[in-house]
Amino acid sequence: MDTLDILNMNNEIAIKFNKLEEDLAACEGIGQLFNDIVFQSSESFAIPYVWISLLRIPETWPIVYTLNNEPLLKDRVNIIEPARYFEICPKEPIPLLASADIKAFYRLMPSKLKFIMHSIAIAPINLHGYTIGSINHADPSPDRYRPGMDTTMLEHLMAVFSKRLSELLIR
Repeated sequence: MDTLDILNMNNEIAIKFNKLEEDLAACEGIGQLFNDIVFQSSESFAIPYVWISLLRIPETWPIVYTLNNEPLLKDRVNIIEPARYFEICPKEPIPLLASADIKAFYRLMPSKLKFIMHSIAIAPINLHGYTIGSINHADPSPDRYRPGMDTTMLEHLMAVFSKRLSELLIR
């Protein structure tokens, strides 16, 4: 693969991220926001497994209530105790990538989504500067997500998502 091929691939990825960011910014409800981030990111980037982990804290209760009433999402939501979440995930709004032995991350998965995966990207959801959970992406390939890969676009996407979530919760 030459430099031009890499530039074209990066441009295509950037276009997909920009489209998803625009769609998220236009969401009119929490259910739609989470549906879009889960299903559009899965479809746009051919990610086989995408789900939501939310901390068991009062700030997430309205979100959990809404997502439990979303037929397509209720099997893709995992509620986790903060202490268990932060044992494996950073408090900073920076995506975490892992590959090879990812068994420690199984606790982030809804029970119906436990399957064999070899790489994972954990994209934190932040509300008013605090991590309240994550959008998780997983793949059977150990090469899909590796520590050291650039996560700038994913980090920016999650900032747009978190900002829109904050706006929708104020309503």
